[in-house]
Amino acid sequence: MLQTKYTTKEQIEEMRQEILLEKQKMSQGRKENRQIIGFTLKMGGKVIFWTVIFLLLLTVVSVNKAKNRGEIPGILGFHLFVVESGSMEPTLNIGAVILCRKPKEPNNLIVNDIVTFKDLSGHIITHRIIEVVVDERITAYRTKGDNPKNSADRELLTSDRVVAVFIGKIPLT
Repeated sequence: MLQTKYTTKEQIEEMRQEILLEKQKMSQGRKENRQIIGFTLKMGGKVIFWTVIFLLLLTVVSVNKAKNRGEIPGILGFHLFVVESGSMEPTLNIGAVILCRKPKEPNNLIVNDIVTFKDLSGHIITHRIIEVVVDERITAYRTKGDNPKNSADRELLTSDRVVAVFIGKIPLT
């Protein structure tokens, strides 16, 4: 029998069938992978959705409990406040949302700390500490808004009225 270096039609057809069979196997594997990935993404999305819903409900309950007790609402020691006056301009503009945290040591605040506190009439104020006044019995703070038109606050701030220490602005605009 004479051997040629050319491929016969039958051999070509066999190769096509093998290639087609391999493509089908690969396609089936990809389809299964896509189904697994799709299922995983779908379940992951549901888990994230319900986690967010749970956290929102937990936040609402926590805020309501704090308000009912006459406290300032916060989560894990963090508080959000909206600046309502121009006393801290240009540092904090009216409408700015600020993130603050409950101070670990309200007696150890320093000059230039921005603090949120309750004044003697119960209003919430955010000002900068400009002086630390140490008496043999207590440590108090003199505060002032950053607006150059402001003068220092008349009343000294005591550590028991400090609600939170400024961390940063939340850029919403």
